[in-house]
Amino acid sequence: MSLHLKTRTLSLAALALAGTIMLSACADNAGSKTADAEDFPTTDIRLVVPWQPGGQGDLTARTLAPLLEDELGVSVIVENRPGANGSIGYTWLAEQDPNGYNLSMMGVEVATLQFMDYDVSPDDFVPIGQAIEGPGAIAVPVDSPYESLSELIEDAKANPGKLTYSSPGVGSVWDSPARGLQDLAGIELTSVPYDGSAPSIAAAAAGDVTFSIDAMGSQKAQVDGGEMRYLAMLSEERHPDYPDVPTAQEEGVDLQNASWAGIMAPAGTPDEVVKVLSDAMGVAVHDPGYIKVIEDGNQIPTFRDYEETAALIQSEADRYGPWIEMAQQGQ
Repeated sequence: MSLHLKTRTLSLAALALAGTIMLSACADNAGSKTADAEDFPTTDIRLVVPWQPGGQGDLTARTLAPLLEDELGVSVIVENRPGANGSIGYTWLAEQDPNGYNLSMMGVEVATLQFMDYDVSPDDFVPIGQAIEGPGAIAVPVDSPYESLSELIEDAKANPGKLTYSSPGVGSVWDSPARGLQDLAGIELTSVPYDGSAPSIAAAAAGDVTFSIDAMGSQKAQVDGGEMRYLAMLSEERHPDYPDVPTAQEEGVDLQNASWAGIMAPAGTPDEVVKVLSDAMGVAVHDPGYIKVIEDGNQIPTFRDYEETAALIQSEADRYGPWIEMAQQGQ
């Protein structure tokens, strides 16, 4: 597979943060050091992964870490703090000193947890940049009677609530677009939540539900293995590996959705520090070795700097909020 690196350009006002800070302990908390932001970094950086080891976000962090070390000249220590839709790791980060030495990977959840009774919000963080994107897809069991998304929607209109879909959990990045599909297409579906993407996709492959909405790359093994078929891509364009699969927009539903991941710091981290980290990340994401690892995982290396990622988070919050509200109301 050959997917070219996407570099997005958005325009926002620069983040207005202060100048000189107290620099805290290195990643193992051994001692402390005071320095000007312009000297950053002078000691090890901790990069927390708020998800389980072995997943795409964890792989992204561990691929980025040595490349960031090359650019920054200090060690970048990766540490997993999973649980509660990422909120455990996010809450930890929000409590750290805003000095640039404690960072976290972030995903779409950073924009959505505020709608789900978690005690964190985008205001608790400042983004460093985006590093990866995984376009979504709608997939059905290989023996499904539906040959197109439009056929599925037509049946759903005729039989409200009859069609079911699996998701990694209510309000998750892949449950929310299913609510969006209902809203945009004027249909009623029944949600069957599972504890994560793997069991959710497995349930769809087994025919326990009508269809699955998830990351295209996460469904790929079942599709290539003959257990499932892609019905539509939730991307702007058709996927180059599956040119015969239309986008949802081509099927009459203007629905696009992708998972993504990046790096963030606690709110209040100085501009100078954010820029140093973002610049280093931009170099790392364009590294050929990084691109190969990410593309081999059926994801797209995608770089947005700190300003552009701030705009992404706001747009995701605006988009997901109404869908999550639908889920909470049982719609």
